[in-house]
Amino acid sequence: MALIDWMKSAVPGLGEITARFYPPGEAPESLKTREPASDCALAVRPMEEMQLAGDLSGRLGTNRVGRGGMLEAGNDLEAVNQWLAARAVNPNTRAQYRKEAERFILWCTLERGLALSSITAKDAALFPRWLEGLGRTDPAVWQQLWKEPQALWIGPKNAARTSPAWRPYNGPLTATSRKTSLTVIRLLFSFLVKTGYLQYNPFDQVSGKVRLLPGEGAPRDFADRSLSESQWEDVLEYLDSLPENLASARIRVVLCLGKGLGMRASEIIHAQAGWLVTRRIGDDDLLVIEIVGKGDKVRRLPVSSEALDAINLYFSLRDLPPVLKADPKTALVASLGIGRKKDPASLTAISRSGLYRALENFFEGAALAAEDKSPADAAKLRAASTHWLRHTFASCALRTMDINVVQNAMGHASIGTTSRYLTPEDAQIAKAMKNMSPI
Repeated sequence: MALIDWMKSAVPGLGEITARFYPPGEAPESLKTREPASDCALAVRPMEEMQLAGDLSGRLGTNRVGRGGMLEAGNDLEAVNQWLAARAVNPNTRAQYRKEAERFILWCTLERGLALSSITAKDAALFPRWLEGLGRTDPAVWQQLWKEPQALWIGPKNAARTSPAWRPYNGPLTATSRKTSLTVIRLLFSFLVKTGYLQYNPFDQVSGKVRLLPGEGAPRDFADRSLSESQWEDVLEYLDSLPENLASARIRVVLCLGKGLGMRASEIIHAQAGWLVTRRIGDDDLLVIEIVGKGDKVRRLPVSSEALDAINLYFSLRDLPPVLKADPKTALVASLGIGRKKDPASLTAISRSGLYRALENFFEGAALAAEDKSPADAAKLRAASTHWLRHTFASCALRTMDINVVQNAMGHASIGTTSRYLTPEDAQIAKAMKNMSPI
């Protein structure tokens, strides 16, 4: 166990540590798996373990239409799973929709004591208030307002879904996260009404506006969640200081894909060697990475010689041929696979949580290296996460590229999304006030 603790602190970008790294019986509780519960109606469980019985199943929900309808669903879980299958074809979207659906089902059954298909407009109006208070309310006050304690809902971040420590939330929700939650639940109910499973959408009578809580302020611009040029120089300086090994080579590839090409986290974890192809672009044959993004929109991004060298070095450390000669299905970014013998870890794509943890560890190392020079920059690096790479790409690209070009490079359906990376008003205010007297 001491060796594992040392690896976690000394190897930047190590990624996900799972229970198999520990001797039998010595893994932390948060990493242990569990058998599916026999009755999940009275406990917090992820969707795949829910076995809602009786009135909580929704078989006789008060909002049910009854026989007929387009869905072949006998209960609420079956209906929700059919919604996921029909409307969440993208893996990233499916993960988001499933998360919000299972949160709401648990709230219905545990907090309200009702099936999803028995929720009324009165219940629906309480859900936004509950979200606002979760993780922010004094336990004694919470106990007077709600049935179940906050500790039942909040657990450690990135706990495995099979872990006893898993909880649907890991802390208070921001205004943006609360908005997302309510939007997804509205979409779920709208689908269930349109397909004839439910009579009405209880959220139709609930305001869609999410109020800002004291201290939240306006949601931050995308530009606030990106790194400046000097901060990125700190990142690269730290990266160059690392020993050449599998973990550091993998991080370099992730940075090339995320910051260098603006790829989404979901695209990075699914990227394969076969995505790199030669295409005629204008008058030249260029090496590009072909990405099928949101809405099945294809975009082709040129791969620089430096990025290709980084990928090939990483592949060589995985005992693989150069990327252009490798099996097309080989994961560009793989699980480290420590402790495996001859197991094709080189073909096993990194998980979303593994990518998050690898970058979290890397940015923490970069922050420590920058601490003495600039505590403010170090704090910004500690706040950075996976999606900050894409934000940083956009902010850098908009300094030299036309906004329409950046829109296409990022795969945005609307130029309005791309324009959110621009903060002209802030820049104009700062420039105008620079020479003003401070008092």
